Amino acid sequence: MRIIRYGAGDHTPCVLLLGYFDVVHVGHRALIAFAKERARALGCAVGIMTFRGGKNGAQVYTLQERCSVFAELGVEFVYLADFDAAFRATEGRAFLEQACADLAVRGFVCGEDYTFGRDAACTANDLLSFAQARGTEAFVRPLLRVGGEKAASSRAKALLDAGDAAALAELLGERYRIAGKVSTEGRHVGRRMGFPTANIHLPPEKYPLRMGVYAVTVRTEHGTYRGIANYGARPTFGDDRVVLEVYADGYRGDLYGQVVTVFFDARLRDVQKFTSAAALAAQLQKDLESIR
Repeated sequence: MRIIRYGAGDHTPCVLLLGYFDVVHVGHRALIAFAKERARALGCAVGIMTFRGGKNGAQVYTLQERCSVFAELGVEFVYLADFDAAFRATEGRAFLEQACADLAVRGFVCGEDYTFGRDAACTANDLLSFAQARGTEAFVRPLLRVGGEKAASSRAKALLDAGDAAALAELLGERYRIAGKVSTEGRHVGRRMGFPTANIHLPPEKYPLRMGVYAVTVRTEHGTYRGIANYGARPTFGDDRVVLEVYADGYRGDLYGQVVTVFFDARLRDVQKFTSAAALAAQLQKDLESIR
């Protein structure tokens, strides 16, 4: 995914999607689809704005995960800004002028609840006025609702709190994912029990999932596998650290240091403390049989 930094653009002709997009839900997918149509009509690229930082540890998708989703949906570049004090102090008009200085913007696309500028003082109507004065296209698209509720990041977080993988997939338009590099920490524990796991430590900016054992699908460099994942502590071994441990059913090999993507299919049960490693292994075998 090509990244163009805010304030250091390259004048790419484009239709630009405006928002934070820390989660990509069905409403965002509709915005992207519309922007792609306009970009094709205008003969230019489609780009999407997003941010590094902000949200105070509550990003549903990390920047890496967002870029992967954007690329899969056909977005051609990310327009990236740091959500720091200087950016937050930028007035709305100055922000739009900077975007137009960085990029050859042929059109803007946003949702009807879009706000921008210092203290989020500007609305989609201000964007329309700015674009009209410049002779640039701007489209404000209606919000989508899922199950009677607005498709929104706050809804995604509520479903993450509940561990409701099915409802979350309906909101996102695909299964919720976690991507990360497989750590070598704790690599021998699962192997000794006959369940070698790929362990992923989530970054502090990522909003947590409800702890538990999940049925998952694991995408690796070598293929895609069904599996089971434990997200949480490891109480059987007296380890309170929260980690994502993934067993990819049928995979044989070494995933250490590789980036894998874990898609969450369903929540199976709570994290439990067992009397022994053998008892835990027996339960894991039952979990595995339940997804086969």
